[in-house]
Amino acid sequence: MTIPEKDRSNDINEYITGTHMFCLVILFSVLIFDNNKFSNNIYPGINVKFCVLLIIISCGVVLLYNTRGYFNSKGNRSFYCLDYIYVSFPLLVAILILFISEEYILYREVVLFLPIFVAASLMGKIPGLIMSTVCCIVMTTYNINIMNQNFYQAINESIFVLSSMYVAGWFIGGISDIELKHRKQLAHMANTDMLSGLYNHRYFQEQLKRHFKKVSENNPLSLIIVDIDYFKHYNDGLGHVEGDNVIKIIGGILRDEIAKPGFAARYGGEEFVAVLPGCSSKKAMKIAEGIRTKVENQSFYGGNYQPGGKVTISCGISTSPTHAISSRELIKQADYALYRAKNIKKNKVELYFSVFDDLELGENEKELINSIKTLVSVINAKDRYTYGHSERVTDYSVKLATKVGVAEDDIKLLQYAAFLHDIGKIEIDRDTLNSPHRLSEKQWTSLKQHPQWGSDIVKSVSTLTPIVPVILYHHENYDGSGYPQGLKGQDIPLLARIVRIADSYDAMTSHRPYKRNLTPEEAIQEIERCSGTMFDPILVKHVRDVIFKVSPSEKQINPNGLNL
Repeated sequence: MTIPEKDRSNDINEYITGTHMFCLVILFSVLIFDNNKFSNNIYPGINVKFCVLLIIISCGVVLLYNTRGYFNSKGNRSFYCLDYIYVSFPLLVAILILFISEEYILYREVVLFLPIFVAASLMGKIPGLIMSTVCCIVMTTYNINIMNQNFYQAINESIFVLSSMYVAGWFIGGISDIELKHRKQLAHMANTDMLSGLYNHRYFQEQLKRHFKKVSENNPLSLIIVDIDYFKHYNDGLGHVEGDNVIKIIGGILRDEIAKPGFAARYGGEEFVAVLPGCSSKKAMKIAEGIRTKVENQSFYGGNYQPGGKVTISCGISTSPTHAISSRELIKQADYALYRAKNIKKNKVELYFSVFDDLELGENEKELINSIKTLVSVINAKDRYTYGHSERVTDYSVKLATKVGVAEDDIKLLQYAAFLHDIGKIEIDRDTLNSPHRLSEKQWTSLKQHPQWGSDIVKSVSTLTPIVPVILYHHENYDGSGYPQGLKGQDIPLLARIVRIADSYDAMTSHRPYKRNLTPEEAIQEIERCSGTMFDPILVKHVRDVIFKVSPSEKQINPNGLNL
């Protein structure tokens, strides 16, 4: 339900509440001001105080009913015991007035219209007609038992009133049903993406916030962000009509695979989301893998022209409260996981994981880590390449360190250092980072400062102090020709030498707008050519084994992945 729809529903409920309360006041006013009864004490059990009390109770029933919200989020009508009590109460009071009021009160049978108005306006045409039938029976019974008429007379003398009751129930209830039908249609149009048939971005945001209010350790909330791999390539090659058809088919797969109370929505462009209330990370991974497999096996027109010979998707997953404490953060973490999946391999499902989760931090240092995370987010926004680059450098560095027998504790430090090695680029402007031309001397001088700036940022966190030299010296060359201090050989920390190789390899094999990327074999040959000058010759001997341990065309990250 959209926010305007909620406001509208509240306004309608408020109006109905006021109307019903006025109806009750009118009904009880007849009792209170029926002077014969109170002055002659014909009914000693009924007095003014008692009637006032009934009015208060009746108003309480009205307010209680409306606070529970009659119109639910889907615009459907669900009837509960309270609904029937709410409708029956005015009927009961109307019967009481009809049977105990004096004959000189003209048109007293009109009070039977009030329960019809309540039932028809609240529940629609069918309940309105049912209430009309009940009121007609009450009216006929009154004429027979109180007015001493036979059945024919009771019907004949009240035919106009009886007919009007049915007309009122039918008309008011019909208008109510039409209004509900059109409101549901408008809500559907407002909440649905017409191309994919899924919910739209606005509905997703509103419902995510609503579900997030119920999140707890025992009631997790998982989010899957789905992106179609190489979709621009598909659109450019086969046209937007076929691209739209792909979105429709994948939308249908998501709709079939996501069970209630979860739902799928189109996030925008070629991206989709699935919200899974009460779903753990493990279960969300299983669901996402099922969706990925189904799309991979689906036949798409022209799919054989796609890289890999088929249309595929990548998925990023995050779960609250494990990974996020707000809906915005949940989206952010799932997006990071998705970017890792697309940047590392594609056609892959990735669960969010933070390398900093294992750090033992004090309260002040937690704030600093959060600040560092924010800085990296800013760098990602300035240069999206940096984020994927840091992920891959971390992966290559860990694999190389493991190959040469680096201690486990040092490998953990290496993970932090490799991931943060370019954090100093926060000080460098976007134009320099993304320049398609040769850097000017001023720009180059600025760029060479990022190891120093990065180490200064990290040293503020005592737990990360051991990685400061790694970040500071990761651009030093083995022969002393690097920067910022021109260290050489064994003077360069081992972990920094490892990051130097991983950093260079990924830079050479990654696509940039202004240069052709090398193949894995070409990059390794270049590293071997620079052995002893730029790179540690002992480490270079193991690079080929590390890179080709997996398929050279697939830069596979470890199952835990890394992220902020």
